[in-house]
Amino acid sequence: MSQAESSHTPTNEVEEDEAINIDSCSEKSLENIDENAVVIPNEEEVTKKPSKAGRKRKSEVWRWFKTVEVNVKGPKGTMVKVAKAECMQCHKKYGKNSTGSTSHLLKHIETCYEIKRVKGISQSGTLQFQASNQVDYDVVRGSGGYDHMKCREIIAKMIMVHELPFTFVEYHWFNVLMRYNNPLYQKVSRTTIKNDCIKLFESEKEKIKKVFKHAKMISLTSDCWTSNQTIGYMVITAHYIDSNWNMQKRIINFIELTPPHTGEVISDAILDSLRKWGIIDKIGTITLDNAKNNDKVASILMSNFEVTGMLHFNGYFFHVRCCAHILNLIVQDGLGKIENCIIKIREVVKYLRKSPSRLFKFGEQAIQLGINTRRSLCSDVKTRWNSTHRMLQSAIYYKSTLERYAKRDTDFKWLPTELEWANAEKVVKLLDVFTKATNLFSGTSYPTSNLFFNEVFKVKRAICDAYGSTDEFLSTMSQVMFEKFEKYWGEVSLLMTIASILDPRFKMNLIGFCFKKLYQSYEVEARIEEVRSKVELLFQKYEKDYMASNKLPVVSTSNQDGTSLDTPLEDDYFNFVIENQIEENPKTDLEVYLEEKVLVVGQGENFNVLEWWKVNCVKFPILSLFARDILGIPISTVASESAFSAGGRVLDDYRSSLTKDMVELLVCGGDWIRASSTITLHTLQQVAKEEENLEVQIPMEKTD
Repeated sequence: MSQAESSHTPTNEVEEDEAINIDSCSEKSLENIDENAVVIPNEEEVTKKPSKAGRKRKSEVWRWFKTVEVNVKGPKGTMVKVAKAECMQCHKKYGKNSTGSTSHLLKHIETCYEIKRVKGISQSGTLQFQASNQVDYDVVRGSGGYDHMKCREIIAKMIMVHELPFTFVEYHWFNVLMRYNNPLYQKVSRTTIKNDCIKLFESEKEKIKKVFKHAKMISLTSDCWTSNQTIGYMVITAHYIDSNWNMQKRIINFIELTPPHTGEVISDAILDSLRKWGIIDKIGTITLDNAKNNDKVASILMSNFEVTGMLHFNGYFFHVRCCAHILNLIVQDGLGKIENCIIKIREVVKYLRKSPSRLFKFGEQAIQLGINTRRSLCSDVKTRWNSTHRMLQSAIYYKSTLERYAKRDTDFKWLPTELEWANAEKVVKLLDVFTKATNLFSGTSYPTSNLFFNEVFKVKRAICDAYGSTDEFLSTMSQVMFEKFEKYWGEVSLLMTIASILDPRFKMNLIGFCFKKLYQSYEVEARIEEVRSKVELLFQKYEKDYMASNKLPVVSTSNQDGTSLDTPLEDDYFNFVIENQIEENPKTDLEVYLEEKVLVVGQGENFNVLEWWKVNCVKFPILSLFARDILGIPISTVASESAFSAGGRVLDDYRSSLTKDMVELLVCGGDWIRASSTITLHTLQQVAKEEENLEVQIPMEKTD
């Protein structure tokens, strides 16, 4: 120990592993022992001196200290047991004064960081930062209960969830922080944490495989994406309802896709993934966007499952088209009719945004007109119609301000005409219905399929009303929207109607109400009956499977009177009662469910359809199995598309050299850990709003 270090070491402190060297002189040896140490007496000395063990300790220090025995070298090299006072937080040991004084222990309590942390005492005064080359982690002592392996596991989860680089653990100030929070923390290398992430990934994967074994049916969503390195990737997401009736989704693959991205290549990749996960016999539906090659993908997969006898729902809705994409196609056709107005408003926002002085003058004009400038102008992204919708809304809000500003700025050349303003207002009003539906499809919790029918009905009704309008502009614009809607409506309508029937608030009532407003009177009954017959047909398959899996064993040996030789008489009686009950009440679960009154829920009151089926699954044992599979089918590919936001962050320009296996590990692993925690999932709208600065704040008046 250096002289500088020894000068800072308390004279009454003795470490447990510190040995006192004894030379020839015993008196000199005894001087090396702490003068305040109390030597534990032997048995003879105990008989000679009265014991003070029974005396009660009154000092406050004993809340934080305990007495321990330490072995030190005594005279002639013999080991002597010495009683020390040990801090229960930092484990420093101090000698016990023969007078019973605890002042030196009180001083330790005042300065001990670990005790302060437990007591919640914060440091006062100015925060002093040390230079980075002066930080010495070894001077900090650790407290008990710290599990370094658990800490590494948490760091691995943090890296995977927040898409951090592996080198994060080598950042200097991260290590300063970790040591400050717990002195026992040991620095971890990027190689070590990468291996920890791999182990964590494999562990989580095994857990998910075990869960999949108990899942009756799994629905898939899939989509393709090209990274900034022009490498094609495909994501596959599994959706299911677990044993507790909670909607679950897991990204099971984020794989590099070999070009060309034909239907054959994509379908082969999906089948290979399903075989590796062991769920190829559990796939009920697959939801894809409207790309042409996806029709081929769905066709190949469907024929494969049909040949192997693993096709669910008789193939009625094996291929589900993404409703969010359908709405986007419909809206883009409508927006094309006011393209000139949109271009002008887009240029207006760009023009004002480029110059703070212009934006300030615009804000002054708005304030003079008595318009609240707390509302922002909004730019748009051409491929996202909802951002264009917000841009039009904000422009219409500031219409009078734009007209006034145009008169004062000679360079301002993009003011829409009165006719263009009028048409924009009509479009915005029509698109309000689409916005509500899109927000539902892109919901944070990925809502169950029973909620979509009502929203899609509102969309179609709005299009039909516009199509039949006397307004020439609305009628012309909605014509192309109506044709596009009719093209895809039939492919998703059956699934949505069946899902709404399985909502106890709707049953057959909602489709009866909606069909009367959508179709001619002579068509309504036939369409309702068509839906009912298909529901009954699908239910019969579930009923047949349920009866086969729960079939009672047949008694083989019986007397002449039919009484079993092996079964007690009372068992025969109960079987007799059960058989008679079945004969007296031949109604199925579906018939009983539909005959009961609909569930009345107060307006604005939250209703969880999965919770209702969880409570009533005993009452409807067969129908609940059918409901679980139907309600878990995703209507959009939002869950898969959201993975590309994570993929874009993982594969940024600074980490483009990651291997394809490591990319999959980070994207999938991060998704699995998020799903098992309480982290809020972000919608596509939220992600877009965070990643793109589309809002243009209008400056307030200058204040003196």
